[in-house]
Amino acid sequence: MSAITLRKALGVLAKSSSFSVTTVTHRQKDEFDQIKEQLFVKQEIETELQRYLDVAKPGEIIFLCGSSGDGKSEILTRCQSDPRYQRRFIFHLDATHSFAPRQSAIDALNELFANYHQQSSPLLIGINTGMLANFAREGAECHKVIRSAIDSFLSGQQDASRPYRNENCSFFDFEHYPKFQFDENKQYSSFIKALLDNLTRDDDNNLFQFIFRRDESFNPDLKEVANFKLLCVPGVQNVLITQLFKARLIKDQFVTTRTLLDFLHHLLMGPGYLFDNLFTGAENDLIKKVSDFDPARLHTYELDQFILRYELGLVDAELDDFLAAIEPLHIKFDRQCVKPRDATSLIRLFWLLQHESLGNNYHRKFSAFFNESLFERYSEIWHLHRNYTADPEQKRSLNRFYAFELIAGIQRYANRKAPELSMQKEEFFLGEFGGVKITAPVEIKPDWDAIRNKNTAHPTGFDVYLKVGQNPLPHIHIGLNLFELLDKLNNGYRPNKYDKNAIVLLDEIVELIAEQAKSSSEIKFYDGRQRVYRAKADDDMITISGMEG
Repeated sequence: MSAITLRKALGVLAKSSSFSVTTVTHRQKDEFDQIKEQLFVKQEIETELQRYLDVAKPGEIIFLCGSSGDGKSEILTRCQSDPRYQRRFIFHLDATHSFAPRQSAIDALNELFANYHQQSSPLLIGINTGMLANFAREGAECHKVIRSAIDSFLSGQQDASRPYRNENCSFFDFEHYPKFQFDENKQYSSFIKALLDNLTRDDDNNLFQFIFRRDESFNPDLKEVANFKLLCVPGVQNVLITQLFKARLIKDQFVTTRTLLDFLHHLLMGPGYLFDNLFTGAENDLIKKVSDFDPARLHTYELDQFILRYELGLVDAELDDFLAAIEPLHIKFDRQCVKPRDATSLIRLFWLLQHESLGNNYHRKFSAFFNESLFERYSEIWHLHRNYTADPEQKRSLNRFYAFELIAGIQRYANRKAPELSMQKEEFFLGEFGGVKITAPVEIKPDWDAIRNKNTAHPTGFDVYLKVGQNPLPHIHIGLNLFELLDKLNNGYRPNKYDKNAIVLLDEIVELIAEQAKSSSEIKFYDGRQRVYRAKADDDMITISGMEG
């Protein structure tokens, strides 16, 4: 172990490392295997799979499916080496592989199933979801029962019971075991937290810590030493986990174990300090998504003033004291020789340390600009939906969201082309013809019965239920993108092309409401000259009346 540097030890995290994919091997284990095993966190899917394997019957086919890099091979290799399962199961660790050089993966699966019999030991297969779909479409006709079971699984609901079962096939899907969860204590991923703990935990049994301490004592100026020390800070870990959860919610970025480990490798071994590496580097999928959350993109008077003063080299004794306080973290900024983008790096550092107390806490001057209030509000509303029991206090809290955030945002968007309606709470813009704007009264309100009786909370968002008058609308899924857009609309924002994904959803909502509004017995006409006319149907009569705008 003495010859291994921190750089080499952290190399096991990289996706280019031979340790990034676990395979059956008969080679003698070495120190790097020990280091890799140090990181192991048992996932919920593995626990449930093993529980199922303990009672699996002959003739069953068990699929462990998901995305490339999520840990299928790791789990199945462990199962295959477990005496409980070695002789009881037939293993096919990776369904993207074939049995011969010229054989396709589909042909290999056809052969596997052709040689498999109902009286055989249970068959355990690791397979990508894409390959499952390919086999359902292209597999041999003689395997139509299996293909049909796969089709049924792929068309099933994400919140179906685990595992999904059809005929003699069972499916364990990583998608059904999310790595993130909304948490009222802001602990958004127990899996990533446990992984980071295994990597950074300060005890004598942690090989990473042992190697880090030695490198720190001999060469404290190494970037990886500074980055590892920074990653050991609990508040830093929490900020990173929150950004990854946001990437999952906003960018629809699925986080696999392999991409996560490679993400950590880039943070620690990238060209700069961790807080800069987090937002630079196009090779890692997670970095590309998280870079959109770069705090250096924020522009407030205070942050802009800080950058200006720093780059001009103006005296700031408090900042000097703070920079002295972070030197034990091996992070150094030379104010006598200011480099381009040093101020940007400092803003990122302030952001990363926002939950930590350090020195004179100079960095906390800017904490108000870094808070995740929108994200935390989203989490709060998610919990209100999940836990809703019609309790009066719950109902009041949720009603505030529906009335002042959701419905208000929808109406502002729907009426954006009719400023005359800015003060009209229950009027809906339907269109403009010949310079005359047509509106209809609508009463949009929560559908409390549906909110209580439906499954409204999901791993990446929640569903809302509305009624127009007494007519219920189909459920509307609120993701973080749409939630953010509604918040912006309520603060006077005008959407642009960059909001197109959320706008599509909002347009669909407006269309649903407009269809109901068109059935109203009353419409109004705004002629643009401060005159408003009302047309009201009563039995077979239509009454027209005029009023001042």
